Amino acid sequence: MGWREALLPYRAADNFQGAALVAQDKHLLRLAATWPLVPRTLPDPPGPGEEVDLDEVWRQTLIDFQGWAALSQLPHLVVMEGFKALKGGQVILPDGTLNHAVEALLQKEAAGQFMAKLNIKPGDLK
Repeated sequence: MGWREALLPYRAADNFQGAALVAQDKHLLRLAATWPLVPRTLPDPPGPGEEVDLDEVWRQTLIDFQGWAALSQLPHLVVMEGFKALKGGQVILPDGTLNHAVEALLQKEAAGQFMAKLNIKPGDLK
């Protein structure tokens, strides 16, 4: 079993609190958006039928925080504090994926930004 399958229950959880946290903070939004691009090294994935201890996986995961700061264009301290919030809220997962509710939020945010740049209002699409 790979990490994608092993972390599926966390990714699929209805994490509306995490999505609300990200929606209310532009730094967390930026950090969540860049998380899938951050270089990281994970431990070996669990074997079939093995239970996943998410805290233990995090402890064994090496993250390029400097690279994340460069990708997100945020100060290193903001990245470190944001990481604590995103990890604690189970918004991000060690394999570089996001909780599905936050992923949907990011898609909606990106679509809204795109439409705003084109000067299209939601009512214009009817």
